Amino acid sequence: MTKQKPHMIDDTKGTWTYKVKTSSKEDAVDAESAATVENEQEEPDFSTLSAVNSMNKGKPLRKINIIWKAILVSGVSAIFVGTIIGFILFRMFVQVDTPASAGNPTQGTTPVAQPEKEEAESDIVTGSLDSLETYIIQAGIFSELENADPLIESLTSLDIPTVFLEKDGQFYLMAGVGPSEEAVKSLAASLANNQADLYVKKWSTEAREIEMTEAESAWITEFQSFFDEQLKQADLNQPIADEEITVLVDKAPEGADRIAELVTSLTEMMGKPSSYQLLNWVKVYDEL
Repeated sequence: MTKQKPHMIDDTKGTWTYKVKTSSKEDAVDAESAATVENEQEEPDFSTLSAVNSMNKGKPLRKINIIWKAILVSGVSAIFVGTIIGFILFRMFVQVDTPASAGNPTQGTTPVAQPEKEEAESDIVTGSLDSLETYIIQAGIFSELENADPLIESLTSLDIPTVFLEKDGQFYLMAGVGPSEEAVKSLAASLANNQADLYVKKWSTEAREIEMTEAESAWITEFQSFFDEQLKQADLNQPIADEEITVLVDKAPEGADRIAELVTSLTEMMGKPSSYQLLNWVKVYDEL
C-alpha cells in the first residue's frame, strides 16, 4: 500500500483536519475486504489530527513585543516633543519678561541698580543756603543786559573784570567784593585810577532752602565757612592759594549735581585776584 500525504481541508483554532486518500491500483483488492471491516468498525473517512503550528505558537509573544515597542516609542516621542515645546515656551516667556534695555547696558537702570536709585532718593534733604554778606564794587545797573555792553568794553580796556548779578529784575554790573566798605573803596580806587565811576554797596545773597543730598548739604556748610574766612583774610589784589581751594574741592562728594557748578567755579577761578574770585563764587552760589 502506498502512503499518500494528507491534505488539509479545515483549519479551526489551531486544530487541523486532514483527509487521507488511498487511490493506488495495488490496493484495489484490499478495498473490498476493507469495506467489510470498515462497516463493522465504522471507521471514518476523515481523521482529525492535533498539530502544533510552529508559526502560530509565537504570535502571542510577538504581539506583546510589538505593543511594548509601540508604548516605548510613543513615550519617548512624547517626552521629546514635550521638551521642545517647553523650551520654546520658556524662551518666549523669558523674552517677554526681559526689559528692552537688557540688550543695551547704556539704556536706563538694571533691576540691581533700582534699589541704589531709591536709596539715593531717600538721601535727599532740605539744605540751607545761608546768606553771604559782603561789600561790592558796583559799576552800573541795567534792565537789559545789552545796554551794559559799552560800559563792559570800557572797563575791560582798564583791566577791570566784571560780573553780572541779578536781583529784583535788575542786572547789577559788579567789579569786585570785599569784607568792609573801607576795603572795597580802596580797591575801587586802585582799579579805576580815576578813569571810571565805581560805587561801593553792601550786598547779601538771599537765604533760602533747596533739596540736595546730605553730602552736598554738608559740603555747602564747608563752603560757607571757607568763603567767610577768605573774605576777611585775603589780600583783595592777590589770589587765594590754590592749595586751600583744592582742599575744599576734594571734599566735594562724587556725582553731586546740585553743587557741581560751584565746584567748577572754584577750580576755574584759581590764580585770579581774590576780589574777583569771591565775586564769581557769590554769583554761582546765589544761582544754585
